[in-house]
This record gives sequence, structure tokens and C-alpha cells, in this order.
Amino acid sequence: MEIKLPTFCFLEDEFVPWEDAKVPVSTHALHYGTAVFAGIRGYWNEDQNQLYVFRVKDHFERLHNSIRIIFLDLKYSVDELIDITKNLLRKNEFKCDVYIRPLAFKSVGPKVVGMDITEIPSSFLMFALGFGEYLPMGGGLHVCTSTWRRIPDVVIPARGKISGTYVNSCLAKAEAVYSGFNDAIFLTEQGYVSEGSAMNLFIVRNETLITTPVYADILEGITRRTLLHVAQDLGIPTEVRPVQRSELYVCDEAFFCGTGVQFAPISKVDHREVKTPDMPIAKRMQEEFFAIVRGKREKYKDWLTPIYE
Repeated sequence: MEIKLPTFCFLEDEFVPWEDAKVPVSTHALHYGTAVFAGIRGYWNEDQNQLYVFRVKDHFERLHNSIRIIFLDLKYSVDELIDITKNLLRKNEFKCDVYIRPLAFKSVGPKVVGMDITEIPSSFLMFALGFGEYLPMGGGLHVCTSTWRRIPDVVIPARGKISGTYVNSCLAKAEAVYSGFNDAIFLTEQGYVSEGSAMNLFIVRNETLITTPVYADILEGITRRTLLHVAQDLGIPTEVRPVQRSELYVCDEAFFCGTGVQFAPISKVDHREVKTPDMPIAKRMQEEFFAIVRGKREKYKDWLTPIYE
């Protein structure tokens, strides 16, 4: 995966050179994970000479929801965050696919260390990278069910992108990679399927697109929501319901989705091949998804924010 570093990032109300963007070593979020973030994609359309940011308003609305969970303050409205994003991308003059990372975090408090976050001020930063594939999107992934369970809502809510939660994801991902797999699928404490290490999951059974419910301790994914909408427009039946582990072994198709991973078909789960390896529904959905995000479907243009006007 090729990554293009930015020239500027946004930190504490101003755009600063990338190499000058620094935070104190005593930053609370650095030690305790008290931060929330978003991952947002922008897609370059060469024919239109335009960079489109996908569902940016939805991402920042979710960021505002996430900060409520861990008592963070964010002084920027959704519209102001969109303006910062536009200006950031323009200043960096990106003409490629990009990944945008806003981060709201607890900064340095009066006691420097400790668990009391009530008196610790909040800070904010945002940067963007020229960014390609997070996971391979062609050929299919070989994934495993993780021995690590998905962290439940009553411990740390997965519906918010809380930084500390992602240690759970890192453990599952590392276990999978060290064991020779591309990635992992979490189960809940009750043994039902949750999601991937850092992405939502769909399976196909009997030509029906199925995904797990929000109470399966998943991130309330914007790409997931998009694909449910698009599937209905394409006439593909959908179900949102609990999924048992053994269904992964008898499904016709499976794929991950999310801002980072985008749309990644799965060919094997725990050494068992999916029943329909040519994946007709996944391929149809994948083609439509990338046509939408690159501005090739007029019907969905409201989901796109153009950067260069």
C-alpha cells in the first residue's frame, strides 16, 4: 500500500506543517486512549479532475456522537469540520485517493496523570494521507474467527470510534496475521458473529444479503449503511439479524466493508471456502460502490462533497 504524506495538517485552530504537528508527551489520550476519531475517504476522479469526499457529513455527525460517550468537548460544528476538511485537502493539493483522520482527544490536565477526565481539556487535530487499499480487494481474503471476543457495549461501546477500544482490534488482527490469515472475525461474548477486526461484515445466503445488528457490538458503520441502501436499490433482499458462527462456514459469499477496508471479498473462513467463489452479488455490489464514490452515479451525488470547485 502506497502512502503519500501530507504537507500540512490541522492542529489547534490552525494549519501547520506536517513536521511541526506535535503534541506533549503527557497528553492524556496518548497514555489512556481517551480520544475518538473518524476515518473518511476521498476519491479522485481523473476524468472530472475532481476529488470527492464520501458522506463527510455522516462521518462528522458520528464523531459528535462519539465524543458524547467519553465526555470530550469539540468546539467545531459539523459544518465547520466540513470546511476544515475542504481547506486541508486543498492546501495539500491532493489529486489521488485520500484517507482523512480527524481526532478529538483529551490533552494535558492539571494532574498530568490519572483517571479523572473531568478537568482535562480537549484538543483536536486532522490530517489526510494519499492512501490506497487497506486490504486486498481482489482475489478474496482468508480470515479466521478470533479467539479474542468483541469488547461489549457495557465495557467500551464499539458504536463510537473510541481510540482505546482499538487495542481489542489490534490483538485480533495480530493473532490472525501471525497465524497466516489476512484478518479476523470477532464473536460476541454470547458466541454470535460481530464484525471484522476493524470493519463490518456481510454474508450472502440464498441470494439474501445479511449483516449483523448494532447490538452485536459493532461499529455503526457508514459504509455498512450505504451498502444496505444500495442493495435495496438494486433489488437485492437484505436482512439485519444475529449470525451464528457456523453460518460463516455455509454462506454463499462474504465480504468486509468500511471506510478503511472499503469493500473486500472473503474467499475462506477458518480454512472453509465460501460456496460461491465467483461471488456474483459481492462483485455487483463492489462495482456499484466504487462507481458511486467516484462520482459516476448521479443518483447518489448528494453523498459526495467535491473539493475543487
